[in-house]
Amino acid sequence: MALDRNYYVGTVLSGGYKIERFVGSGAFAYVYYATAPNGDGCAVKVQYNLVADARTRFSREIKVLRELPPNDYLVKYYADGVTPEGYPYLIMEYVDGITLKAALKKRPIWPEKETCELFLQLCEAFGGLHQLGVVHRDVKPENIMLTKKNQVKLMDLGLIKDAQGLCKLLESEDIMEGKDFAENLDKGVLAGTPEYMAPEQFSDPSLADESKSKTDTWTDVYSLGLIFYEMLAGKKLFVFAPPQTGKQSDYAKALLAFLAKRTNQRDEEIIPIPKVSFELWTVIARALHCDPTKRQLNASELAEDIRRFLTTGEGVIDMDAEKTSAIDIRALDIALRSNDGPPVPPPPAPPAPAASQELFAGNAAETAKPHNIPGLPQIPGMPGYVDPNAGDDGEGNFWLWVILILLVIVIIFGLMAILFIFP
Repeated sequence: MALDRNYYVGTVLSGGYKIERFVGSGAFAYVYYATAPNGDGCAVKVQYNLVADARTRFSREIKVLRELPPNDYLVKYYADGVTPEGYPYLIMEYVDGITLKAALKKRPIWPEKETCELFLQLCEAFGGLHQLGVVHRDVKPENIMLTKKNQVKLMDLGLIKDAQGLCKLLESEDIMEGKDFAENLDKGVLAGTPEYMAPEQFSDPSLADESKSKTDTWTDVYSLGLIFYEMLAGKKLFVFAPPQTGKQSDYAKALLAFLAKRTNQRDEEIIPIPKVSFELWTVIARALHCDPTKRQLNASELAEDIRRFLTTGEGVIDMDAEKTSAIDIRALDIALRSNDGPPVPPPPAPPAPAASQELFAGNAAETAKPHNIPGLPQIPGMPGYVDPNAGDDGEGNFWLWVILILLVIVIIFGLMAILFIFP
């Protein structure tokens, strides 16, 4: 039967959760406000589209939310089940606030510091997902809630992808129940919201070999970069405005034109945002690379770049290993040994034994000497270069040759004596 959106209003689900009112709907499910047995508010998501693929995707969403460790910035899982009529449902945290989409309508442009602080929370929301190798794939302002205490809550995992195959592996080993990740549901399917999708989301559906898919955790990073851009610029970087004719053919043509533009997009065509500091722009630009391998690997790496900008004012250095470099070795050595500016802390080392600390306590002058740079050739004139002939006036070599000649003479006379005395 076609499920009416108000059908379950007033219904008490297993566990004592009572559905109070209809809140909204998506392509596959209705969302309701409900009360828990303790009186607290919660959200109930009831899937009304029971097509096989949709059912599997909903099962994936429930499973991942249930298995992820607690996260203050991701909606919390409470329970799940199936109604007597056969409709699966998910009970989760109800977020009292507004979507980032609504917040951007009220205030289109946000200050740098406030935007960065919000994004640190948002990156935390992806922590468990990206550690599991799972991609959200529908990161957009509409799926990000802001509470009245200005806390971020990431929602709607309906399009998640097991990009690294870990969920499939856990299912095959019976560590995770079911076989919801065993089948590839994405071949030929454009999954996501076009204005916030990464380039690989447009090209991957046409791949015959799923193993060549580029969609991974860095795909969410690109979407986050687009939202970052929008909050600081006051406008979307890519706008999809299909004609409002109501014809499916017109929408399809507009979408194809938009896809062609996005897939041919080049990095240099993305113009820096006016009045945004260059250092922060380098963080955003890294997230918006068309080549996913040049982006931050996941949300945690993006958070590291943002945190470094907030604490030191530094941006991102282009570390493209394929570019030709001409490096001043003296400057490189100075940079390695420099104590000026905020240093990058080295990996923590185990404490040295007390005896070792005493031995090296008086060696400050020795350690201050120019040192060799590991991995670089020793070139005359560079710091740390040691001339093998330095300090040698030739006198030591003279006596060495005298001794060697005398030894040779003794050996020769010894051999001659043996030959003549013992013929």
